Amino acid sequence: MNVLEVHMKAPLVEKAQAQVHCPMCTHTVPAEIETVCRRVRVAPGQKCPRCRASLDAAAVVYIRQAA
Repeated sequence: MNVLEVHMKAPLVEKAQAQVHCPMCTHTVPAEIETVCRRVRVAPGQKCPRCRASLDAAAVVYIRQAA
């Protein structure tokens, strides 16, 4: 029997620094983000440097990029 093997490539995950909005203390704080395809999210397991709350639900406000 001839079995075709299909190998899918894992999506490329890019990491960068950004400013995110902490949902608990309502401040904009620095955090590491992950870009997978076109989706941007906060890297899991980070804590807010001000209030020590989890940033898993934080919204990305500003991504620092060079022109």
